[in-house]
Amino acid sequence: MATKFNEFADLILQIPGIINYILVRKDGHIIVHDFKNPESLSASIIYSGLSCEAIKPMMGLSYFKYLGYTLKNNDKLLVFPLGKYFLGISHEADAYTPDIVDEVTRIIDAITPKKSK
Repeated sequence: MATKFNEFADLILQIPGIINYILVRKDGHIIVHDFKNPESLSASIIYSGLSCEAIKPMMGLSYFKYLGYTLKNNDKLLVFPLGKYFLGISHEADAYTPDIVDEVTRIIDAITPKKSK
């Protein structure tokens, strides 16, 4: 199982501009990461992701695609929902966020089972 997560992380790191990643289960368990201090970051990822999921129905939104933050050094931190996980990635300030989002979403869509109608 860990191999699948590592393969996923390798795909994410192949996207130009990505600096770091963290995959956190919604209960706070860190699955895989390459951040220096993942424990403090994982709490922020969980809080951000769960908050977005909570306000989504109150605002009448149909989905939560990602949440983005700009860090003090102008790098970006993006949080993506991924089933029972949240994916956090940081990317370089000069990387174009919409391109990063498109690439990450393409990878997520490729590994996420499709819902039958």
